[in-house]
Amino acid sequence: MRALSRLRRFAAALLLGIVTGALFLGVGGRLVMHGFALATAQSAGFTLRGSLNVVFAGAIAGAIGGFVLAAIDRFLPHRRPLRSVAFAALCYLIATPGFRPRQPLVFALFAPVFLAYGVVLVLAWEHFIRSRSLNATDGT
Repeated sequence: MRALSRLRRFAAALLLGIVTGALFLGVGGRLVMHGFALATAQSAGFTLRGSLNVVFAGAIAGAIGGFVLAAIDRFLPHRRPLRSVAFAALCYLIATPGFRPRQPLVFALFAPVFLAYGVVLVLAWEHFIRSRSLNATDGT
């Protein structure tokens, strides 16, 4: 029974990570790319295929982040604002080696996207955990 509970916990973390990752890292990342292109006077074209690739990559990165959150949840600070920022910073640090081109503007533009992703994922995760613990105490 405990293994099933643990499996549900990680499955929920993956699902929450996929959704928040697609939205914030995918769509937000695509907007950051567009902003970078405009800021550097480069071609800022959008294609459906390119946008879907970025959203899919955001969903995959989000799933990894969800898994990481479920794995390290008990080690994060207990205060919600600090917890969210710490998790977002961890995700940002994990992702930064993949940023191209390696320019300060790219790092600065992606920081708010990762902050939003981390905050929303932690809030959704806490809501899920709280609802599961409330149901467990009700006997359902």
